[in-house]
Amino acid sequence: MTFDKTINSYVDKKILGAISEFVEGKNFVAAADTLAEAFGANKNLFSKEAGEFESKLASSFQKNLSLLIQKTWIEKSDAELKENVLYKLNEYCEAISKGEWNKSYPTLLQIVGDVVYLMFGNQSKNGDFEEYSLRIDPEFGIFWLYMNSLPKEQEWEQKKARVAMLLGMFFLANY
Repeated sequence: MTFDKTINSYVDKKILGAISEFVEGKNFVAAADTLAEAFGANKNLFSKEAGEFESKLASSFQKNLSLLIQKTWIEKSDAELKENVLYKLNEYCEAISKGEWNKSYPTLLQIVGDVVYLMFGNQSKNGDFEEYSLRIDPEFGIFWLYMNSLPKEQEWEQKKARVAMLLGMFFLANY
């Protein structure tokens, strides 16, 4: 089975279209609503008041991701990485609490990549990891597909960078 067939058997075309539209299109809020639903949120996740919603989400995200990192069994050689990720997570959450969305964007991508590496080891670096993640946990696979679709470097307006990160944070806050 090819990877495209695997994607089509695990991921609804609507979600694939939303990922593409979010990254490349102009109507990112509607695409984000579709992705939020795929991650288990209400459709209007981004119409909520920013302050309280973001504060609660950031707190849940930080707590849940910290627990996930701390509970993940790792090789002794990855202990320093584990500590660095926890440190970066705290810095990231502090930065977004100040509204530094664009500046913090690459940090979230790095944190997520490092956490997935801590969870899955070298498997996460293999070219077939997206397919593997879809097979073992389709919801996580969709999240990973989304995260890997995001550009490493972006010049989006702050609102789009904020929504991109809130989507990832929402998934991880509830994983």
